[in-house]
Formats: sequence, C-alpha cells, structure tokens
Amino acid sequence: MKKTVLTKTLIAAGICLVAVSCSKQNDLLSPEQQQSAKAGQNALTSTTYTITFEGLSRSYLADTTSYADNAYSAYGGTKITPYVHSPSNLRFAIKGAGGASPVNYWDGGFIVSDWNHKANIPGKTGDWWYSYLNQASVYSGTSGAKNGGYGGSSNFAVMFGYVDSYNSSYATRPTMNFTSGSGVVQGMYVCLSSYTYGVIINGNTFGGSGSATPLKDVAGGKGYLKLQAYGFNGSTATNGGNPIQIDLAKYFNHLPVVGPLTSWTYFNLSALGTVTRVEFNIVGNDSGTYGLNTPAYVCMDNVEVTI
Repeated sequence: MKKTVLTKTLIAAGICLVAVSCSKQNDLLSPEQQQSAKAGQNALTSTTYTITFEGLSRSYLADTTSYADNAYSAYGGTKITPYVHSPSNLRFAIKGAGGASPVNYWDGGFIVSDWNHKANIPGKTGDWWYSYLNQASVYSGTSGAKNGGYGGSSNFAVMFGYVDSYNSSYATRPTMNFTSGSGVVQGMYVCLSSYTYGVIINGNTFGGSGSATPLKDVAGGKGYLKLQAYGFNGSTATNGGNPIQIDLAKYFNHLPVVGPLTSWTYFNLSALGTVTRVEFNIVGNDSGTYGLNTPAYVCMDNVEVTI
C-alpha cells in the first residue's frame, strides 16, 4: 500500500516538473516567436474559402445587358443586389450600396457578371465591344458563350474605379470589405475586361473628355496599366501602407513585356495580412486633362479568403 502511494506521488511530481519546464521554456520565447506560435494555433482553427460567384440568383448579376443597366439608380426595374459571400462576410458592392446615396456603377465598385462579348454582336457596329456599353464583359472564353470566368465558369466580378491627382477631391478607391470580423484575402485571379483590352489595343475617343492612345504607343512605347491593392485592419494600414501590385499590360519599345492579361492570372495578396478591407486602384501612364484615359476596369474570380 505504501509503495502504491509513493508511486503516485512520484508520478504527480513528474507531471508537475514537466509543466514547470514547459512554462519556463515558453517564457524564454521572444515576442516574435510567441506571435508565430499564436499564428500557428490560429491556423488550426481557420478556414479558407474560394469565392467563385457561381450559383447566384440573377438578382446579383448585371443581368439585363452587358452595359449593366441594372447597376444604376435610373434603371426602372429591379436593381442589382450587392453580393456578400457567406460565411466569410466578404462584400463586393458598388460605392454607396447600403447607404442613403443612389447606387451608380460609375461611382466605382464591383458588380457580378457573366457577359463575355469580345466582338460586336448583331446590331452593333464600330467600337461597341470595347466601349462603356460593353463594360460588364470579360475578355476571356468563347465570345458570347458566357463561359469567360476562371476555368471556363460563367460568373466573375468586374471592378471599376480609380483615384489619381485629377479626381482625388471626390473619388474613392473601390473597396472590398468584411461586413463583420476580419480575414486574410490570400489572392484572386484577374483578367482584363473587353472594354479595357480593346482600348489598350486600339485606343478610343470619349466625346469631348479626351482620347486614349493604344498603350503600346504611350510614352514613347512604354505604356503601362497596373492594379494595386492596399490592406487595412480597421484604421491601420497593413503591409507598411504599401500596395501589392500586378501589371495588367506593360510595353517597352512598343512591344508587350507583360500581358495584356487576357488569360486569368493569379494576383497574390497574402502579404497584406489580416484585414478588414482591401482598397484597389488602377494606375497607368496614359493620362490627360480628365485623368486616366485607359478604362479602369479589371475582372476578378476565384477570390481566396481565410477567416
């Protein structure tokens, strides 16, 4: 009997020693190592979702024409519904959606679309396919077959908007935000819209507001267009306030160095870290009196987010 008690006592003492040893070892970790250990523990409970925009009801889509009539306040029918992915709570919306202001796509933001006109359709002539009248189309897939999404899927998002020195007094960057909580936007696939691609290749005129030059001829043959992404966790900028960026088209000596991106290309955003929102901007060097001449549209699909 005494031997049994002694054995139990020794076992208990051993457990205590191990616990003390572990505790002391954790105390020796640097703050960075402790933070890394916490991140590892959090990773065990996190989930990554891929937002494909598939399977949505028509109310979420630019469903009337490839101009996206239902994304404007003047449209007489049912207007487009801003999309919030469940369960991540990541929101893709036009500026003003959910507020008191009328929702108009020309103010910037995101719409979900399945259009992919890459050429004129019956009844359309001239530059129709690369004009704002076809702004909801992606330049991918079989033209008009609604298979322009990543991997030949139907649906994708189209982002419009930018801020530069010409419009900074009234414009804001298109924003993708979590309606609650936070997460890591790991990345997404991006592709040019038909409107943007057509103007990059052909140039265009915009009535009295200016004209776009084929990007290969801008700045002595060094034209470019790029997408930037800025992260914020609450009011604090992440990644040191620096954007992550990807070239959508880049030329040197009038020849393409990058793109134009007409194939879905992965845009890695993981360096932005944990965010409550991501703000996008499109920058280029074909600018005039009214700012950027190249249309500021880019399509995105298969957005990966970890919460």
